Amino acid sequence: MSETIPASAATSKRRPPRTATVLRWVHLLSGMLISVYFLFMPEDGWSDTVNTVMGQGVVAFVAWTGIIRWQLPRYRRWRARRRASSPSAV
Repeated sequence: MSETIPASAATSKRRPPRTATVLRWVHLLSGMLISVYFLFMPEDGWSDTVNTVMGQGVVAFVAWTGIIRWQLPRYRRWRARRRASSPSAV
């Protein structure tokens, strides 16, 4: 006897990726971009404008995506636990 897959399971829609997953990949890929840039920077000698954008802009972007992805959820959980444990003054 062969089992068949229900039509609802076979045609189920795929969920969009979570924000955390998207931020993780943006953070990792932009971090790899800056690593490759600094690897080739001494050989190619790009202009000062490019060095400034890559050195400050992209590094700041990588830092902020890391903070948003990993530290902000931790802070929100800490704050929620703190509010739940404190007595309400309502």
